[in-house]
Amino acid sequence: AESVKMKKDVQRGLDYTPLFRFLLSKVGKRWDSVFSEAVARLDKQEPIFWMVSMDIEDADDYIITSESSYFSGLYVDKDGLLQVVAPEIDETSLSPTCKCCTHTFNGKPFTKKFKLE
Repeated sequence: AESVKMKKDVQRGLDYTPLFRFLLSKVGKRWDSVFSEAVARLDKQEPIFWMVSMDIEDADDYIITSESSYFSGLYVDKDGLLQVVAPEIDETSLSPTCKCCTHTFNGKPFTKKFKLE
């Protein structure tokens, strides 16, 4: 059997859930200070922009971070404040894609059950 060595500096499976929860907790706050605080905690900026768009036109209603973890899409409004793209979407409005996983939206389990289409 061949042994598999981990390569130095290869990042595998980093969990950005704490970042996404932090960003959600800052909705309505000034983006400049939210961004500064977030960047100070990260090794790179890219994951911030998986969730946050600088323009509502480019923003996603929600993002899927794993097979079953969904988070609100966020954007920076014209006043420089962090906002939710589609506040009407929540854990009651989305349906799971399978019955074996617990699907969550912003950390709350979906309330709808899986239905075979």
